[in-house]
Amino acid sequence: MDRSYRSDTSGYNSSYVHSQYSHPGLHEAREPDLTAPQWTPPPAYDARPFGVGFTGPPFAQPYGFDPSVPPPGFGCPPPGHLLNAPLPSIPGAPQQLQTRPHAPRCDRELASNRSHTEHRGPVATRDPDDDVTRQRKQDTKWVRQFLQATGKKSCGRLQSQHSPQLSSISSLRQALYGAAQLISRLEDLCHTLTHSLHGDGEWTHSYLRALGIKAELADKARLLADTSRLGELKAQVSRAACRRLRRLRARREAKTEEKDAEERRSLKETAVDKWRMKLMQEVEEKKKEKELKMAADSVLCEVRKKQADVKRMQDILRSLEKLRRLRREAVSKKGIVTELQNDEVFSSTLEQLRLVIKRRTVVYSAEEKALMVMLEGEQEEERRRERERRVRKERERQLQRKHRVDSMLFGEEFPGSCALQPFRDYYSQAEHSLPALIHVRKEWDTCLVAVDHPGSSSVPQSWVLPNPPSDQAWASALQTSDTDCENL
Repeated sequence: MDRSYRSDTSGYNSSYVHSQYSHPGLHEAREPDLTAPQWTPPPAYDARPFGVGFTGPPFAQPYGFDPSVPPPGFGCPPPGHLLNAPLPSIPGAPQQLQTRPHAPRCDRELASNRSHTEHRGPVATRDPDDDVTRQRKQDTKWVRQFLQATGKKSCGRLQSQHSPQLSSISSLRQALYGAAQLISRLEDLCHTLTHSLHGDGEWTHSYLRALGIKAELADKARLLADTSRLGELKAQVSRAACRRLRRLRARREAKTEEKDAEERRSLKETAVDKWRMKLMQEVEEKKKEKELKMAADSVLCEVRKKQADVKRMQDILRSLEKLRRLRREAVSKKGIVTELQNDEVFSSTLEQLRLVIKRRTVVYSAEEKALMVMLEGEQEEERRRERERRVRKERERQLQRKHRVDSMLFGEEFPGSCALQPFRDYYSQAEHSLPALIHVRKEWDTCLVAVDHPGSSSVPQSWVLPNPPSDQAWASALQTSDTDCENL
């Protein structure tokens, strides 16, 4: 087993290490063949070991995976030309992210293995089962690390192949925030790399993380460098801003319209309330006037009734005085003499009654005068209303007469969309324009002649209306509006 291990190690050509599991003839019946096929160098290496006759790229990739991931140390030395070969540097990377030579762990391991195999005496005996178990563990560890590295690389390739695109504004926002976070993380890793130069494991781990973050940042930068897509997103942003402005303007206009409608509604409600209050006041005033008039009429009736009673009492007193005089004369003729005291009592009583009646007459006259003044005011108000009613009717009659005259002189009025409206506007422009009126007057002035000119006549002071029909037959042939000129 040791001889096979030494022979395989001396001829290491970047393939899997031969162990007892793959040695022919030892465990064919018990163990399956778990060895990987031998690695065949590409044509650029001229099929020579250790890359002799290399005509390809400056650095060969013997393991078939990411060169930044160092090969696992499982007890076998790497090829001689890979011991001190530097890792490929990425152009454009920061100075702190450039590659540096790793610690010569493989050299120490190779030296220890050689000293162990060369100086081991023939007396030392080792258990084959322990070697098989250790070799199996090393192989399992190497295969696991190899598969993990290959899986990371394949996942990175798939992620790079299926990289997200800037499909919306939210994706652009996420890309920008993600790029900012990656830059912050990359700065932290650069700081860590700068201050951890003496720690090989920590520096390598940070360096690999920085490379991954740089790749992600490159993907983000590639997305953000798409000018056409950025232009489309800018157009979307501008359209969204325009839509937002339109919605904001529409909301403001709706609020303004609602406010204006509320103001108009309040104004209309105020006008309606004023109109209702006015109507109610008019109704109340009319009702009060009616009640006052009825009260005045009733009081006037009472006053006049009392005045009639006073007059009747005066007549009664005069009748009593006359009756007393007649009776006194009749008694005196018979020779009966009446006492003078009785006559004085009767005369004083009549005088008192006359004074009372006189005072009552004065009071009733004052009340009648006040009531007559009140009624006179009411009558004056009625007469004023009657005059206004007559004036309004007269104005309406004049307007109707003018309308009939205009219809007889110029015909009926045309609607606004009539074809003859331009001609009517032309002939009636002097009613609305002072220059047109002056022009018409000047044309009329050209027709003026002297007073003694034969066949001349004065300008009529009013409209020349048609004469009424001369007989009944002609009047029956005319329309009713044409025969109304007799009443004008």
